[in-house]
Amino acid sequence: MTTKPETLGTVQRVVRVLQHLADTGETTIKDLSATLGLVPSTCHRMLELLSREGLVARDPVARSYGVGPEFFRLAALVQLNQDVRVLARPFLQQVVNWCDETCVLGVLLPSEGQMIFADKVDSSQLLRYQLSMNKPLPLVWGASSRAILAFLPTAEIERVYHQSETAPGSGEDLPALEDLKAELAQVRERGHAVSHGQKVAGAIGISAPVFDSTGRVIGSLGVTMPEQRAARFDQASIAEFVTRQAADLTRTLGLPTTSRLSRSNLV
Repeated sequence: MTTKPETLGTVQRVVRVLQHLADTGETTIKDLSATLGLVPSTCHRMLELLSREGLVARDPVARSYGVGPEFFRLAALVQLNQDVRVLARPFLQQVVNWCDETCVLGVLLPSEGQMIFADKVDSSQLLRYQLSMNKPLPLVWGASSRAILAFLPTAEIERVYHQSETAPGSGEDLPALEDLKAELAQVRERGHAVSHGQKVAGAIGISAPVFDSTGRVIGSLGVTMPEQRAARFDQASIAEFVTRQAADLTRTLGLPTTSRLSRSNLV
């Protein structure tokens, strides 16, 4: 978005208007003019044209503009017809391009209180783990699971906990419920989860949550690598990159940039 506003073509200007509305939900000519760097008359003309097509809805009392019914319809159709794996694949690939370690997409199975690895992009390394795809896995163990579990309601965390057993990879015992809750609070604070061999023996996992357009957690995006290769990375750098890609995927799934994820259902 470095192009000067006055040099943008009509299509680019319209796209930016729609992006602004998608992010804010509502705008005025004054706000839109300041945000896009366009003169008010240009903004007014675009908003009026878009309102005729149903993409923008005008509130004559508040003198503001919001998302129109046709915009909602198109957004719903796109979301209905797109598999999250298709949308996530470029973000997985970017992670692998950056660190050359396997990147996985975890997807929550809400009714089962479990998750699956729905997609992955492998590294070019000869030594890498063969993950079981589309196989239900516990939510208590592993970074890919805890990045999801941390953002579920407390009642759901407790339900998942009481149906869990020892770690499938390391064999470690289930922690006390309050200890697990404390660990999940740290995951929420950091924005990502880290695990060592819990799901797969000898593997390190670093994962961040992915949310849908309503702010509900639906999965995770993360890296898995052998412990012996982890020393070549700064863990904080991997965590930052993975968290950023998960956040970008979340925005692609429709959560506005300006939204703040609610924590009210986590207590």
